[in-house]
Amino acid sequence: MEISSGRSSLHEAAYVMINCDGGHELSVAEELKTIAGITEIEGTTGNYDIVVKVEADAVEILRDIITFKIRRIKEVRSTTTLMFIDSPVPLIAQ
Repeated sequence: MEISSGRSSLHEAAYVMINCDGGHELSVAEELKTIAGITEIEGTTGNYDIVVKVEADAVEILRDIITFKIRRIKEVRSTTTLMFIDSPVPLIAQ
């Protein structure tokens, strides 16, 4: 996974943890690659199959990407979303 020194020029971001139907992780990842706004895709072990980072100019666009694109992929069973918060100070020391 890439580690960035800060947020991009887009204002809103979230991590979306995705559970897929068994054996469909690769096809879901391929479909996720076609969705504008998804900036990172990682396969994982544990409670979730895939984690994606979604970035957009507005929270409404972010919501639409998650609700109407990611969650509508046939083999996606469930998602959990972690919205980024604005912080005046970086939370991780450089």
